[in-house]
This record gives sequence, C-alpha cells and structure tokens, in this order.
Amino acid sequence: MTARVEFASRAALCRQLAILEPANRAIWTAEAEYWLRLSDGVDHGETGTPVPLGTLAALRARIARGLSNPASAGLA
Repeated sequence: MTARVEFASRAALCRQLAILEPANRAIWTAEAEYWLRLSDGVDHGETGTPVPLGTLAALRARIARGLSNPASAGLA
C-alpha cells in the first residue's frame, strides 16, 4: 500500500511540474502517466524499476521553490 501511495504522489508532483513548466509539459505528463501506471501495477507485482527516494524529494523541492527548468529559463 505504501508503494501505491508513493507512486501516486510522484504522479501528482509531475502533474504540478507540467503546470509550472509549460515548455516541458509533455515530458512531465508522460512521467505522471508512468508513475500512475506503476501505482496501478503494484497489486500485480509489476513495480518496475526502483527509483531513489531522493527523486521525490528533489521534485518536492522544485515545486516548493516554484522553479522551472534552468535550460528553458535561459531561453526566455
């Protein structure tokens, strides 16, 4: 159950980043779909590749700071 909640949380964070970073919306939306599929597959033993917990912390930090992709920020 914990894995399902964590994967769903990662999907939600990716959706928030898609809103914050319009230039990378397709990438973040794809990531959100990936995490959502993983959260659905947990019950079936299809957890996929483990991802470091630091990834989730980094996503939360970016959202908290409201940062966009540094590469896309330099283009503006």
